[in-house]
Amino acid sequence: MNIYFAWSLPDQDALMHQAMLDSAGYLTQVAVSEGQDVGNVSLYPNYAIYDASIPRMYGDNLLALQTIKAQVDPENVMGLTGGWKF
Repeated sequence: MNIYFAWSLPDQDALMHQAMLDSAGYLTQVAVSEGQDVGNVSLYPNYAIYDASIPRMYGDNLLALQTIKAQVDPENVMGLTGGWKF
């Protein structure tokens, strides 16, 4: 599911964030009530809201990804950028 919201006033950030969460929650409830098994599916990281949980995006792969990151980025250089942190 991909939901798009846009607004221009920074003082509306909290309101719009809540509207996005409410909309996604409602649409998920409708999909589940119609028999779609979407309640616990992984979120696609490119479209996930900015505060989505990492386990929800990567599921059972999270431990493997954390292990790889520790091996290839022991100085945590990737952690200096924005985005989700493993």
